Amino acid sequence: MSAPENKSGGSSLDKALSLLQEVCMTPVPLRFAELVDKTELPKATAHRTLTSLADKGLVRFDEESQLYYPGYGLLELAHQAWASMDVRDIAADQMKALWQDTGETIHLAVLDRGEVIYIDKLESQKSLRLFSAVGKKGPAYCTGVGKAMLAFLDEDNLTQAIQDQSFIQHTKTTLKNEAELRAALSQIRSSRVSLDLEEHEDGIQCAASVILNHNHEPIAAMSITAPKFRVDDARFQHFQTLVKDACTKVSIRMGASASN
Repeated sequence: MSAPENKSGGSSLDKALSLLQEVCMTPVPLRFAELVDKTELPKATAHRTLTSLADKGLVRFDEESQLYYPGYGLLELAHQAWASMDVRDIAADQMKALWQDTGETIHLAVLDRGEVIYIDKLESQKSLRLFSAVGKKGPAYCTGVGKAMLAFLDEDNLTQAIQDQSFIQHTKTTLKNEAELRAALSQIRSSRVSLDLEEHEDGIQCAASVILNHNHEPIAAMSITAPKFRVDDARFQHFQTLVKDACTKVSIRMGASASN
């Protein structure tokens, strides 16, 4: 059979990854002999490789039970990998899909000291002039992307972010104060959909959702923006479903649980 040859042969990296996968993916911790059986590696090779993985913190050996567990070093690696990911790259295909599906303007934004910063944008090919531009800052309390991210801040950071809001009345539908904003954020936490109903610009509405990381922290938000005259209620409802699904996919790529 070729399978044993593939497992026992190959590079040192292949052998290490084979062992690491068995340790991490098995529902029940394994003993050394069980790992040897599953990987079909020579005992000396398996022992040497496991020792190296343990030295680097990637596996953990319990002397009392004689079982191997995933090492805490994996958490550090995962954290560094997630931290180094550029959300623009990770979200690019979902932004393009939203743009193709809707024909409207798609935004990607982050939150910085209570303000929204637009970090990517796909322009609608239809005639539309918007406040937003890549690199431009905007208010969080009256934008779909801003409220989407505010809704998932922990209480300390949310309190600070709310203190940073100006609550300037841009339109007649702009939220007026902290109480109105907190009520809106509570609904957003439940639905995972944040709406801007002409709150920042007259005639412009958007549907947005949050992108979360592995710690359930908001790291970005995406939105579909369109003039109200061009989008009826049914289509706008469809936008909400599309953007929520897109942000969920990106969140999972950033390490968030699918159930979050």
